[in-house]
Amino acid sequence: MKLLLSLMRNKDFFIPFKKRVGYIGWLGRNNLGDEAMFRASKKLFASLNILPFKDTEILSLLKKLKRDYVYDAIFLGGGTLIGKNYLNILKEAKSNSKVKVAFGSGVQNPIFWDKVGINNRLTEWSELLETFNFVGVRGPLSKDILNNYGFRKAEVIGDPALSLSFDRIKRKPRKNLLGINIGVSNGLVWGNEKAILDSIIKLSNVLISKGWELKFLPVWDQDLNYVEEAVKNLRGKAEIFKEWRSINKTLKFLEQCDLFIGEKLHSVILATCAYTPSIMLEYRPKCLDFMMSMDMQDFNIRTDNLSIDLILDLIRRISNDSDQIQNKMFEKVNFFKKIQKNRAESITKLILSKGTK
Repeated sequence: MKLLLSLMRNKDFFIPFKKRVGYIGWLGRNNLGDEAMFRASKKLFASLNILPFKDTEILSLLKKLKRDYVYDAIFLGGGTLIGKNYLNILKEAKSNSKVKVAFGSGVQNPIFWDKVGINNRLTEWSELLETFNFVGVRGPLSKDILNNYGFRKAEVIGDPALSLSFDRIKRKPRKNLLGINIGVSNGLVWGNEKAILDSIIKLSNVLISKGWELKFLPVWDQDLNYVEEAVKNLRGKAEIFKEWRSINKTLKFLEQCDLFIGEKLHSVILATCAYTPSIMLEYRPKCLDFMMSMDMQDFNIRTDNLSIDLILDLIRRISNDSDQIQNKMFEKVNFFKKIQKNRAESITKLILSKGTK
């Protein structure tokens, strides 16, 4: 009876004729960016059964069914996973799969994480990644960090969410609609969250006085109070985009914006998918990693060095050169989409070629 109940609870795991891929990522927390990366992976690997990795009941269940391999492949998904506590999960997962892949993962930057007292374990990671069939990382900083720790096989393939981008550019309506994202990160930011909030309130009031209509985009439930605090302190037209849990509706909203300013990484990545010129408020080094991958680092500002004058200058630059910036974004996005499609096809063939025991 217990075995039957387990089978019923995990019915998606047993889709016939599809190889099972255990996806390791920060899922199930209503975080828009992590869910977008998971959706992108399912799109890129549509012929495979992409599942959130489970390291407890599923493993036990398959052992009862006398299966030698629980997963045909393990994917280390998008997000800054390399260097975090996913190492132990991955060590458990890899013994239950034939193919190991990192696809668009980010690498913790020791410059930041050592400063806040978190051990990155990158030496152990480098040794583990040597057992992988393919390692694709988000951006050039991630690749350089792995190089410094002795792993030199990583390829920059961009953030997986870029594969959700629109197929065409929609030129900006010039209605002075500006999207903004801010949020909380348990205090693990460049600077401090109270100072960031105060700076955004000041900036937003200046923008409103210059005729901009502001719309705030949360990307996580825990950001809402922080966003509401900003909006209630503004002197003019500003509201919160309420349908942010929908990836499709968020992309359509971002496409309508003339310009976007974002703190959370995937708020800017999704704006990039909609070809909306953006200014990144770098709260952690992963933000710069992405902006460098897009050759947009000139529009990246660290949150411990926020300058209203600099941001206003960047807004003027974007407003004066919006079409050209969109063209550049389109070119870079499609460069990475092509790489991701090609690598996904090769990895899929590899997985399909491995017979299941």
